[in-house]
Amino acid sequence: MAWLIVLVAAVVFATLLLSVLPRPPSPMRRCLVRLWDQAAVRVRHREPAVPDPFEALRLQSRLGALAGEIREMEGNPHVFAKMHRLVALRAAYDDLLDEACRLAGVPPRQGEARGDDLRWHEEQELAARGWSW
Repeated sequence: MAWLIVLVAAVVFATLLLSVLPRPPSPMRRCLVRLWDQAAVRVRHREPAVPDPFEALRLQSRLGALAGEIREMEGNPHVFAKMHRLVALRAAYDDLLDEACRLAGVPPRQGEARGDDLRWHEEQELAARGWSW
């Protein structure tokens, strides 16, 4: 019976030792890693996909709706928490402008803080590319 305990202890010790010690990758794993790297290189060099026109249309309609909400909010003097609502609406409008610029291929302006100047620039760039809302 003692030999059985020694045998089980040896198997457990060998299993733990093999799980801790580093092993070289198998030939199959090396082949899969090489194929994965080649596929990743092909994906990186793939031409950019053509933007979906319905996505652009959705963005334009949402930009128009948000611009209308902002104009309505600015023109209504009897709105509770008007400034907070305007800040939220402008932030949503700016996010949509960023997404539209990315979709239209407008390069982002680095280091410029979000505000009226950047918003005006993005609107002008989108208008120059045929966007309207």
